Amino acid sequence: MTDQATSARGADLRNKRDETIAEGRDAALKFKVTPDKMAAFISAYTPAEGNGRPLSLELMQAELERSGIGGELDHDGAMFALKRAGEGKSILNVALVRAQYPQNAEDGQIITDADLDFPVLPGMEFGKLSKATPASPGKNLDGEAIPADDTHTPTPITLADAEICNCILNPESGRLIAETYGLVKIEEQQVRIEPLIKVSEDLMKVSTKLYPHDCFGCRYDLSALEPTLQSMGLSRPLQHVAGQTAIKKARETGAAQKVVIITGTEPVPGRDGYFEYDREDISTSSIGTAGEDDRIDFKDRGVHPMVSPGDIIGKIHPPVEGKAGEDVYGRLTPPPGGNPLEIKTGEHVAPLPDGITYKATSTGIVQFQDNILAVKDVLETKGDVDYSTGNIKLEKGSVHVNGSIREGFTVEVPDHIVVSDSIEGASVTAGGDIEVKGGLVMSGKGLIKAEGVITAQFASNARIECGEEIIIKHEMSNCLIRCKGSVSAIGGKGIIQGGVVTSRVGIEANEIGSEIGVKTIVSITAKQKVNNKLLKERDDLRERLLKINSAIGQGDNESILRSTPAAKQEQMKQILLMRGRIKIKLKEIRKQLSQELNDYYKSLEKLSIRVHRKVHPGVEIKIGGKTVQIKKPTPRMKFRFDAEERTIIATKF
Repeated sequence: MTDQATSARGADLRNKRDETIAEGRDAALKFKVTPDKMAAFISAYTPAEGNGRPLSLELMQAELERSGIGGELDHDGAMFALKRAGEGKSILNVALVRAQYPQNAEDGQIITDADLDFPVLPGMEFGKLSKATPASPGKNLDGEAIPADDTHTPTPITLADAEICNCILNPESGRLIAETYGLVKIEEQQVRIEPLIKVSEDLMKVSTKLYPHDCFGCRYDLSALEPTLQSMGLSRPLQHVAGQTAIKKARETGAAQKVVIITGTEPVPGRDGYFEYDREDISTSSIGTAGEDDRIDFKDRGVHPMVSPGDIIGKIHPPVEGKAGEDVYGRLTPPPGGNPLEIKTGEHVAPLPDGITYKATSTGIVQFQDNILAVKDVLETKGDVDYSTGNIKLEKGSVHVNGSIREGFTVEVPDHIVVSDSIEGASVTAGGDIEVKGGLVMSGKGLIKAEGVITAQFASNARIECGEEIIIKHEMSNCLIRCKGSVSAIGGKGIIQGGVVTSRVGIEANEIGSEIGVKTIVSITAKQKVNNKLLKERDDLRERLLKINSAIGQGDNESILRSTPAAKQEQMKQILLMRGRIKIKLKEIRKQLSQELNDYYKSLEKLSIRVHRKVHPGVEIKIGGKTVQIKKPTPRMKFRFDAEERTIIATKF
């Protein structure tokens, strides 16, 4: 009986439970709020039973409200939970509600997926401008306000002025479009493109930097630059070989390569009018000598010929016009030269009726200087300068030595010295030119010094100082040479080997150094003009600034004023004003000195060391304080200073 009663009660309970299930149970959620009250996650989930409401967005919202959790349902999180629940997967730890985080102030910026360390190309869309976003507070799930960390007034980002911007903003897409080949720069919240194509000051070359790829990582070739070149009005043809070689190297090394991609054609200088001797025995050594480019160098005058009364000295040749060049814009550049020579007659010289031929009216030595043709007084020796003559020192006139000047002897004259043979270890000084038909065989003794031009067939172990130009036809060997003008060795063998050769203008030779690597130093030593007045002003201002800072400290004006007693504030303001003016003046002086240094470096670009045949290992090239050491034999090379890179560059010519 008891067992039957128990079975009846169990059956009733099962029937009631089945009835409950049949009626249904809604899906249920429990939540856990993060300690910072910024998000709520699902901590427990009971699926719906029977006819109960299944999990849905509405049920989730209702469960959140039932749990007393503020904030709005996170739609993405809720959809993710529904998807997983429908797949029979766990939805625990899914965030269903998130608080509102504070918004920090953000300046406007470029939104882009481009690497702006690499160039943009014309027509390329490289990003969009985002608006500046002001700061705003957040709110946690309890409704408490959360202040922003950065509340500065945001600065919008804009395009730079049209003159320097080189890009436009598409009004429809809002995207930035490049108008030139260059690098994107953002300065003071202004966007511009810095062009990578530059035209030299003389308008004779166009250079650029070529990168391994553009800002989107895509390779490009020289043709991609053509729209920019066309917009710049550059009409000369591209140097494709040089450009593609630079691109190849950039891709191999990963580093940008600077290269000249367009060159103009230099004008061919005309031939100026020049004076030529009439006598056949000296016709190969005229006062005006034509060089390789057919220009006449009036310093290269050969010998000073001896003349007698009535002798024809020579005549003027008319100028020859040059050929115009073309700059990178296709504009013609006029050629230099082609100017007529005008001669003034000096002592003992008279023109003939034709107006271009001149004769001597007295015995003497011909001098042609500053376009004045004259016959000067001359002391002529019968033979060598040796014990038979003793030293020769004149107060006026010139000397013609019909032989050699022997070792240990001295010749000093105010005008010119002509030597028929050689100078051997003597001390020879001239206020004008020194011309030697033979050589300078000095054996490390004596000194050759002239204010004018020095010419000889060769020079060995010689110490030479020259005010104008040195011309050695065949060889300079182990010489110490200092020359204010140019040094040349191109008439014959034209070799410079061993020793130190310096010039303020330029050095030219057929060959420098030797196959056995003899150390040879050739140097251009053009000195920078020192602005002593500006340097003294800078030093005085520095001393004044040091005294002020020593007295009041180096802090900013506001902190110094705060620490100054009220009674002395006005006086301190005057001191600070003076300090500010000194700093501004020092900045101006530094800028001017820097410009003068740049001008000096630019002046060095006009000077060069030219080697017509070969420069050997062991040679050191020095220009502008920089040195290049030659490691291997190199043919036909021109060395010059590059002001922009501040280094020596070598080019074939």
